[in-house]
Amino acid sequence: MATWNADKPAIGNQVASDLPDIEENFQELHDVIEQITNGTLGSTAPSAFAVDKISIYKNLYIPAKSFLPTTTAGCAALANVELATNDIQIEYLAFDGASEEFATVSLPMPEDWNRGTIKAKFFWMPATGCTAADTVEWEIAAVAISNDDPIDATLGTGQVISDVVLTGVEADLHIAGPTPAITIGGTPALGDYVHFKVSRNVGGTDDMEEDAWLLGVWIQYLADEQVTSW
Repeated sequence: MATWNADKPAIGNQVASDLPDIEENFQELHDVIEQITNGTLGSTAPSAFAVDKISIYKNLYIPAKSFLPTTTAGCAALANVELATNDIQIEYLAFDGASEEFATVSLPMPEDWNRGTIKAKFFWMPATGCTAADTVEWEIAAVAISNDDPIDATLGTGQVISDVVLTGVEADLHIAGPTPAITIGGTPALGDYVHFKVSRNVGGTDDMEEDAWLLGVWIQYLADEQVTSW
């Protein structure tokens, strides 16, 4: 039969004596978590390790209906079509194959954007009559506009991405690869109104004679800014 060891302190007394140490440890753990969250761990005192603020990539999809054809050399107005078999309705902007046409959209970027370069992917489909292996080139440029800045501002350098018509040709979804890094014009700041301008770059390697139907543009940006209450 087991016997009680009288030399061991009572459990209640042992816990009571440890409480100050436990409380101090929890406070230190709280402080470390707070510094990790704020990205300040190791910045105010020597530390065995330091942690940067979390940086992740996020995406922002802009559908075709959000874009406005420009008055000068604009693409066709927003249209829609019902695909025959399953009655799927899609909206698109048609860009000509003979001359460069444009469409624009303006919006504030998410507040967690790091104000640096972005990339874009184009979702599109070729019009009827196209040929597999033809090439379409999409171009995008942007400028950031701050409070009291002129809205009629100079865009940053546009970036172009080429995409090839797939074997399914018309009525098949085409997703272009990512553009090179896009430098947004102006001096991007928190809450800026960002103006995007897209076009079909028919002056490059684009050799598809038919219209290219733009379904939307997917923007990717680096998010490492903290969002605070207004």
